[in-house]
Amino acid sequence: MEWARAKDEFSLVPETIYFGGGTPSILQAELFSEFVSPLHDLSSRAGPPREFTLEVNPATVTSKKAAAWRAAGVNRISLGAQSFDVDQLKLLGRQHQPSDIAETCALLRENGFSNINIDLMFALPGQNMDGWKSALRAALDCKPRHISAYALTYEEDTPFFEKLRRGVWRRDEELEIAMFERTRVILAAAGLPGYEISNFASPGFESQHNLGYWRGEDYLGLGPSACSTVGSARWRNLPDTRAYIERVMRGESVHEEHEHLDDATRARERIMFGLRMHEGVARDAFTGQDRRLRELKTDGLAFEEAGRVRLTPRGQLVADSVAAIFV
Repeated sequence: MEWARAKDEFSLVPETIYFGGGTPSILQAELFSEFVSPLHDLSSRAGPPREFTLEVNPATVTSKKAAAWRAAGVNRISLGAQSFDVDQLKLLGRQHQPSDIAETCALLRENGFSNINIDLMFALPGQNMDGWKSALRAALDCKPRHISAYALTYEEDTPFFEKLRRGVWRRDEELEIAMFERTRVILAAAGLPGYEISNFASPGFESQHNLGYWRGEDYLGLGPSACSTVGSARWRNLPDTRAYIERVMRGESVHEEHEHLDDATRARERIMFGLRMHEGVARDAFTGQDRRLRELKTDGLAFEEAGRVRLTPRGQLVADSVAAIFV
């Protein structure tokens, strides 16, 4: 119902769709088809989106589900593998086994999906370099077109953060940096060069949906806690699922935490996110930020070439700190 309201309010013609959060692949084929049926009407009027990604958990795929996904227009799968190590999967609370990942990829390809991403995590507690290289090799053996590799982050109010605070786990920043650098080398050599700090793809298989975020394009989020940015407006949906459903059923807005984005804010965000990409940011986007840019170049964190500013490998290692400069 939120979709129907949004379709009328924003005259939607989405170029990309990303169906994720939670475990959408656990839905039975019939329920999934019913859930996404409103998209068919939009596609019949505006043509199908060029990219429709579905988040999938290993060991939740069947041929029947895959057929339903294909019929609904899904053409990209993002597989939440996270690790190929049994103990690490248990640590992360994942239910699948390492063997499920390769089997799921094979089943997806048998059912017509060639554009598959594998999500991986590194710098996990107890993980060493050999273990991480083994995970990358196992992922490459699955023949994905795209790999996303993220370092574990310790967020406050989580069990992981509490164990870090108490000294049960320790971070090894030098090892984390080495893993990051090794990731770029291994994946580039395998034909998946990095196009964003944590994302690697065969040429032509970069995530178009995520590129839209990083390039500062408008996006509309549907569902509890979903965030949206349209023009100068940004908002977040009500996070409480029960309250969200009640409001939607009453035909009421579920938008809250409204924010007005002025031109300066949008410009700063384009720099912050654009620097994460290999393509970098056009030099003229830094008008008024010349002093900060000079500092980055002097510190060896960024360089300018052919009218664009990019982060150096060293700058990519501290991209979050670089982004903070432009907040």
